Amino acid sequence: MGLDPLSFEQALRGLRGHFVTGCKERLDRMDRLIGDLEADGANEGSLRDLMIQFHGLSGSGSTYGFPRVSLLGLEGERLCDALVKQKTPPGQRDRTRWRSLLDSLRQELEREPAVETPPPPAAAPLEVLIVDPDPGWRASLETFAGREGLSVRLAGNRAEALEKLSQRMPDGAIVSVRLPDGSGYALVESLRGLAGGEGLAVLMMGEAPAFVNRVDAIHCGADGSFDKPLDGKTLMRRLAHLLERGRTEPPRVLFVEGDADGAASLRAVMESAGYRARICRDPVRMGAELSSFQPDIVLLDIELPGTDGFAVARYIRQQEAYAALPVLFLATRARLESQIGSMRAGAEDYLIKPVAPGLLLSATAARVERARFLKSLLERDGLTRLLTHTAFLERAGAMVAENFRRPGTGAALALMDLDAFRSLNDRFGHPAGDTVLCSLAALLRRRIRQSDLLGRLGGDQFAAIIENIGEKQAVRLLERIREEFANTEQIATDGTRFGASFSAGVALLEHGIDLDLWRERANAALQAAKSRGRNRVAAAAESA
Repeated sequence: MGLDPLSFEQALRGLRGHFVTGCKERLDRMDRLIGDLEADGANEGSLRDLMIQFHGLSGSGSTYGFPRVSLLGLEGERLCDALVKQKTPPGQRDRTRWRSLLDSLRQELEREPAVETPPPPAAAPLEVLIVDPDPGWRASLETFAGREGLSVRLAGNRAEALEKLSQRMPDGAIVSVRLPDGSGYALVESLRGLAGGEGLAVLMMGEAPAFVNRVDAIHCGADGSFDKPLDGKTLMRRLAHLLERGRTEPPRVLFVEGDADGAASLRAVMESAGYRARICRDPVRMGAELSSFQPDIVLLDIELPGTDGFAVARYIRQQEAYAALPVLFLATRARLESQIGSMRAGAEDYLIKPVAPGLLLSATAARVERARFLKSLLERDGLTRLLTHTAFLERAGAMVAENFRRPGTGAALALMDLDAFRSLNDRFGHPAGDTVLCSLAALLRRRIRQSDLLGRLGGDQFAAIIENIGEKQAVRLLERIREEFANTEQIATDGTRFGASFSAGVALLEHGIDLDLWRERANAALQAAKSRGRNRVAAAAESA
């Protein structure tokens, strides 16, 4: 993710005035704490509070354009930290030095802030390839795409499109059904087979009846189809929706930061780069924040009111659900020795405050990417690479919940069972059975849109949820996949060639039904297909 320089600078400008005002109040409080320590040098609470106040200035001064504030804050934090570790009450010399630091800090806050280092450039716009033989349609779609902030490449035929795809893979494509040198369906099928082609958002446009377009488009791997004459705005809205779904959900970053100014600057950096950020200033609320926000990473300050970051990190690691959650400590240079403590507490690494925006983003992105990759491994079946039973049902449940909130979204659930799969294993061996499972999974990936759901529910049972489709269209699509699979030659480990087939049941998601009832209807249709002789597709409406 790239940082938006304008958004970041606007956010920082608004926060800077608040920072200066807050610092003046902070310095008055620190003055009072020094007075408390003058009256009672053994007051450990006041000494620790004073250290936290210096820590806050050290960690955020440079971010707001006051680098000397960070240096002065760092010196004060080190003085306090040494006394805390030595368990020594402050003397007159310490108090005099602290007050001198406060005077210097007040003077620095009256100066004009230094110019910040320019943040990293914003991310490049998404790119779409438009393939249509009509120059008028290409120009019209290019205009609509430009209004959506998309970068555009154009091709007039299949050969030209393949050439452009070989140069660079776009984020999406709009392909005409009819091309002068071949079928648009064949082009999309070829596109899906290219490296990086599986994740593209692909729409098709043509003059054939919508019923034919939709099923044929899904079968070749497209995410949707539109009839000419086109409604450009509607098409682009659909493409934008697919592109957003294709993007990984914005990472969620939870800051556990006791200093309000430091937290605000960190949040500005992350939100300007497209992250979702939340601040937890009270460690007592940590459990509730983890549960409600479900962060992808936790950035944890070492100095916290009433506790420290080490204790919070250990709490996170004790929760089984967050055992693999990345944790990064934020520490000032006064706490460099915290590296060993952070490792023992379960953190992956630490960053030195104040953190440069570029370093903060790169360190966060690297760890979020690794954590999400590990999560994807856990959500995917090891043999077929389809969603596991649990992951599929979780997403299906979310779809049902969305249908309760916004009824009318058409979706079909297809349950598929391989026919006589046990017999195949007995006759040709379990490795051959695995080959059949992988063969069906690969065919489903090719023939069902990337925006839809595919899962292996266990054994030889597969499931798909196909959105924006009617029951007859879903049955027609599954029939074509069934026929193609039945005509595919399977090969056992000893070279023996054999065939396999599957049966399927299809049920529509209707308003008011829950996931269990939806599965029950699809399963009843599947059993009806098997009872009628197998190697066929049945609809819930027919089996009721």
